[in-house]
Amino acid sequence: MDCPQCLQTDVLEIEHVLPDGTEVRFFACHNCEEKWWNREGIDIDVSQVLEIVRQHRL
Repeated sequence: MDCPQCLQTDVLEIEHVLPDGTEVRFFACHNCEEKWWNREGIDIDVSQVLEIVRQHRL
């Protein structure tokens, strides 16, 4: 995975399953420190990840 900000290839990728079973991936670039989330190949905002977690806790 290349960083969308600086195009470097040195990107950390962490797969995670949210409490409702949604599979997401977190990415962080070692070069420019850009961070982003992805669900099913589509970039999502961290607020969407937090909303899924929040809804499951209610």
